[in-house]
Amino acid sequence: MKRLLTTLLIFISLGLCVIMVVQWRRESRLRDHIDDLVKRLHAENTMRIDAERKVREYEKEIARLTELRAEVEAKLVEVSRELTNLTADSAARGISIAIYMRELMQVQHGLEATQRAFGKEADAIKNHNAVVTSQNSAMEKQNELLKQLAEERNEAITKLNARTREFNELVEKYNKLAKSK
Repeated sequence: MKRLLTTLLIFISLGLCVIMVVQWRRESRLRDHIDDLVKRLHAENTMRIDAERKVREYEKEIARLTELRAEVEAKLVEVSRELTNLTADSAARGISIAIYMRELMQVQHGLEATQRAFGKEADAIKNHNAVVTSQNSAMEKQNELLKQLAEERNEAITKLNARTREFNELVEKYNKLAKSK
């Protein structure tokens, strides 16, 4: 009878060892998964910080382009006034039309060049706005993915805690059973 109990105790001990090894491997996989999630979270944070830095840079660039636009508009107004003044002066002085027409043409070419430059600046601002908008949407997607990863991590930890409680209860039952025999 004593030999039977000893043999039974050995088999139960071996069974517990097997359970312990299985639990250890499972927890190892879970820890690896958690480490992977932490690495992904760090990478997402790095990408978010870089995107925010780029947004600040683009905002500065937009401010600079807005200032350039204001300067170009001021030059356009100045050239328009100069054109108006030259036209009025030519009529008042009675200088030959051919000379003023040539100057007028030069000023008009300058005005057209200024208007083209103004149009290019407006296009550049639109392009930068589109880039900033796309980066904002990418940051929103990254934040959603980050939240999802955190939820998955929390669920995995909750499952791990539940399993550990179950195993602890099983061990307590086994200990009670072993004490009662």
